[in-house]
Amino acid sequence: MKSSDIGVYSILFVCLTLFTVANCQAAATISGPEDTYCQPDKNNVAIASMEAKRHLDGGRKLEREQNLQGAIASYSKAASLAPESAEVHFVLGEALVKAENYQEALVRYTLAVTIAPTHTKALYGRSQLCLRMALYGQAVKDLSQLIELMPGVADYHYQRATTLMKLKNITEAYHDYLRAHELNKKYPRPTLMWKKKEFIASKSV
Repeated sequence: MKSSDIGVYSILFVCLTLFTVANCQAAATISGPEDTYCQPDKNNVAIASMEAKRHLDGGRKLEREQNLQGAIASYSKAASLAPESAEVHFVLGEALVKAENYQEALVRYTLAVTIAPTHTKALYGRSQLCLRMALYGQAVKDLSQLIELMPGVADYHYQRATTLMKLKNITEAYHDYLRAHELNKKYPRPTLMWKKKEFIASKSV
C-alpha cells in the first residue's frame, strides 16, 4: 500500500472517530436525564440546530468581512453543535483551505462526504485539495465519483485526465482528454502523439 493511501485511510479513520464522538457528545450535552445512548430530546435538538445555523450565518458574515479566523471559529462552533451536518463541515473545510490549514480541511471535507456521499461540492473541494497535496489516487477517486454523479461535465474528465497523467496512466488519460473535448470543444482534442505515447508506454511494461 502506498504511503499516500495510508495517509488518506488514516484521515478517514480520524474523521469517522471524530464524527461518532461529536454526535455522542452533542447528544449528551442536550439530552435529558432519561435520554441516553445518543438519543437527545427533539426540542433540544431543534435548539442546537438553530444555534448551529446562527454560527454558520455568522461565520459567512465574518468571511465576507475578510475575518477568516473569526469565520473558522464560528464554523467550528456550528460543527460542534451539528456534527451530522455535511454542509457545515464542507463550509468549514472551504475556510480552512483559504487559511492553508490543509490537513484539517481534508478532515472536514472527508466528514462531509462520509455524511453525504453525493455532496458534489465537498467531493470537488476534496479532489482539488488532494491534487494540491499530491494525493493523486484519492483525487482520481473523487473525480470519478463526480463523473458518475454528473457525467456531462467536461472539466471533471479533463482534470481526471491530467491527474491520471501524473500517475502515468496514459491510456486512461487519453480517453478522458478525448471525452472532455467531445463534451466541450474548448478543451483540445488529443493528438496522434498521445497514441504514440500510449504505444510506447504499453511496450515498455
